[in-house]
Parts: sequence; structure tokens; C-alpha cells
Amino acid sequence: MSVAARTTGPASEEPGPARTVFARRLLVDERVAVAGYRLVQPAGPMGPAANGPFGPAVASDAPMLMPEFPDASGGLAPSRHPNFLRCHGGDLTRSDGPTAVLDPAKVVLEMVPSPAGPTGGPPFDLASLRAARGAGFRLAFDVRWLLEDPRLVELAAFALLPLAAVELDRAAGVARALHGQGVKQVVVTGVRTGREFDRLASAGVRLFEGLWFARRALDGTARAAAASHASLLRLMNLVRIEAELEEIEDVLRREPTLSYRLLRYINTSGFGRHLEISSFRHAVMTVGMRRLFRWTAILLASTPSDSLPPAAGALAITRGRVMELLAAETMAPAEAELAFVAGMFSMLDVLLDVPLPEAMSLVNLPGEVSAAVLEGTGAFAPYLAMAKACESGDEGLIEILAMRHSIPRDRMVQAHVRALDWAERLD
Repeated sequence: MSVAARTTGPASEEPGPARTVFARRLLVDERVAVAGYRLVQPAGPMGPAANGPFGPAVASDAPMLMPEFPDASGGLAPSRHPNFLRCHGGDLTRSDGPTAVLDPAKVVLEMVPSPAGPTGGPPFDLASLRAARGAGFRLAFDVRWLLEDPRLVELAAFALLPLAAVELDRAAGVARALHGQGVKQVVVTGVRTGREFDRLASAGVRLFEGLWFARRALDGTARAAAASHASLLRLMNLVRIEAELEEIEDVLRREPTLSYRLLRYINTSGFGRHLEISSFRHAVMTVGMRRLFRWTAILLASTPSDSLPPAAGALAITRGRVMELLAAETMAPAEAELAFVAGMFSMLDVLLDVPLPEAMSLVNLPGEVSAAVLEGTGAFAPYLAMAKACESGDEGLIEILAMRHSIPRDRMVQAHVRALDWAERLD
């Protein structure tokens, strides 16, 4: 598959900081609901940038890359959640730096020392940090810098605690100590298991980075799908086989909440821009039964349950939307909508809390969807791999898949950014 490259950045006749599309990693709160994003700088000429703020570490007079944020002018709603962006201390004093061009309501500056700072000198200039705070920006620091220079504590809205660098009980103790010193929030990165999440949440941590919630817990049991999903699964199968309207409407009459939420999603999505959809029959007449199947799938991902973290449902919806946006470049609309279903149903085991083959057997699905989800084969499989790479924020893997499938990296990442904003609007 080959897709024309997407142009990013301002036109050459309009000077200003270059713009690029940054990958995002989810941050979740203590309820495991989406609470923010960490922006991952693009790979540079020599591979992923390990230390650069807006790209690879380069000479101080090199042009900076700035992140591209969706906004209403582009047809996308601004994120309701903070975006954590890595920033060198020296960038704060630049006339084209982050404090000059970014919106403090959207961005938390994740501070790292400048790579070319004076030997033996302080890692950060306190005056520029205070100026950034005065401009309304919230600052985040790795815990090592807060421990090294206690003066930074009063400037820190967030402390970043990488779990990979410290033992779990020690991390819990550090989190408690930071709260005691006045740091408002601790963000633990690299959370891998539910046990780590529970331990740190009990220590007062309220923000976490990691995708442990996107994997079904392997507890050795295979439970039937929750009773709360039974009517929804029946609705999905009836829509999938395009059953008689009366039969479908009978299910919706028995479950009025499903009907209400389905219509709300359909109208929120833009189907109702010129005409509000008022009933399921109206929806069928307006957009057809086939297109409505995806909306019943969204209902499944967003139906509350005791065992489903809210972020898992949001992740499933986002994954499906990424696949749909990418597939729409080369596939017919009907196939792109099936790509959406494949992305969502790749998390069906998590959504229903049963093993994936069993979960997939509960819904009447096309063979190409099952092939992508269960076997990693077929036309939808590359899009599923790309969607997973984007949600992990693994820039190296994103670059590899971009080259393998001839899809520009920025196109892939922009699809993820757009999908996240689309999923937020559905919430």
C-alpha cells in the first residue's frame, strides 16, 4: 500500500517554528480513565531522539520543531486533557521557544537539562523556570532532579517517577515523600501490571503511564460474557445480519438505555450535522444497516462494567478509528469501516473479559476481520500493527512500519492524534 506524504509545517513563505505531529502515550488516572498524554518526539536523522525536546539534540541555533495540536479550526476538538511535552531548560529563553508559541492550557512542560549546559553548574535556570510558571505553564520534573535540587520542588506541578528505574516498594515510598514535600501530582511511567498500579495508587499516585489495562488478566479462568453485555451482543448480531427492523427495535425497546446511547453517538459523530437522527429506524433509512454495525461496536466498548477500565474502552475505539482513517486512503468506505471493527475487536477479550477466540465467536464477523484479529493476516493486519505502534508511542517501530508499508510516519501518527480527539468527542 502506498499513500502520498502529508505535508506538515508552515509554508515556506510564512516563517515561523516548524510544526510536526508528535506520537502520544496515554496517561490514566486512579480510575484507569484517560487523563492526559505524553508527547513523544519524532525520530531524527539517526533514529529516535533520546534527549531532544522537539527532536534530536542539535546545536542551540538549530530551528526547533513544534508539536501540532488539533483545534477547532481543523475540525477537531482541542484535547480536554494535558499534553506533557519534553522541553530543554535552554529552550525557555528562545524567542521561538515553547513558552512563546504554545498554549499553557494544553501543555505541561516536562523539563530536562539542556544538553550543552555548563559543567558543574545547576541543571536548570531558576529564573526562566519561574518565568514559564508566571506565563501559566505547569512544569514537570524527573524525581532525580527534585531530589538533587530541592528548590525545584516549589516549581513542580508534577513529578515523573520511572518505575523501570526503581523497585516497586521504593517507588511507593518516594511518591509519598514527594506528596509530603508539596508536589501536587506524581506521574509514574512504565507501569506493567495491575499489581504495580494497585500498589502505587494506594501510595497516593494519581497519574500512570502504561498499557497494562489493555491486556486481559490471565487468571486461569474463562468466564462467560457479562450479563450486562448479553442484549448488546444480540443487538450487534442482529444488525450484522441485517435482521428485520421490528426484531431489532424489540431489543432496543427492552433496553432503552442502549437506544439512547446509540442515537447520541450517531448524532455526535456528525451524521446529524444537517439532520438529527431521532430513532433507530430513522438511522437505518439515513445511513443504512451496514454502517450502523460500527456504532453498536462502539456501544460495546463504552458500556460500563465492574471489570472494564474506562481507558480500555477508549483505547479500543481509538485503535479502530486509527485503522479506519489509514485504510480509507486505499480502501473503499465499506472496507474501511470493517477495518474499524477489526481494530476495536482486537480488544474484545478485554472488553468482555473472556479469551479472545471465545470472545470473537460471540459475534458474527466477516472472515477478514477474524483473520486480522486472531491470526495477524489479511488486508487489515498491517493497519492493526500500525495502530498498536502508535498507541505504544514506540518511535522506532513507527518508523519501521512506515517504511515497510510506504505510509509516511506523520500520516500514521496524525491518524492516531485525530482518532484520540474523535474518541474524546464521543465521551
